[in-house]
Amino acid sequence: MVFWTIGFAVIASYAFWRGAWVDGILFALVVAMFVVDELTGGRIHLLKRSVTAPKWLILSVTSALGALLVVVPRHSLFDLLGMILVGVAVLLFAWVPDPPRPGRPDSATRASAVAWSVLVTMLCLWEALAFVLSRRSLAAEQEFPTVSFLVDPFVSWPVGRIIFVCLWLLGGLGLLRVWSRP
Repeated sequence: MVFWTIGFAVIASYAFWRGAWVDGILFALVVAMFVVDELTGGRIHLLKRSVTAPKWLILSVTSALGALLVVVPRHSLFDLLGMILVGVAVLLFAWVPDPPRPGRPDSATRASAVAWSVLVTMLCLWEALAFVLSRRSLAAEQEFPTVSFLVDPFVSWPVGRIIFVCLWLLGGLGLLRVWSRP
């Protein structure tokens, strides 16, 4: 957990450094959540009693929020509100910490943590280097594109935005293991 906390702190710092205040604040909140999670022994208690919504409700709310994210203008206040609503809904009704699993070797957990850490670190380095190098001129922005610069044309296309939002939400549902719930 320490590596994830450090990693997200670096991402938040980078966002603040490049002037993306909203991103910086959101990533800083994730860092704060990790710290609180660690201080509470691995279980954040947002409510006195844990509430886990049934699968049909999670899928319904996900569909509604996905539709909202598709129709509101990109980078608008409503877009930000939709993203915040997704995060709050997950924290309150869909996030169930995994119980310890017997039989999972520590070496597998370490290998997974290292693999993800390397991937995230490489992505962060790419973003930081591309940002610094692209500040020289508009042509340099095309020579040293950030991930968002590469993805922007696809997401600006209405069908691309639908695909992106659907894949993003389906990925989140997969991470929450919603498909295996009753």
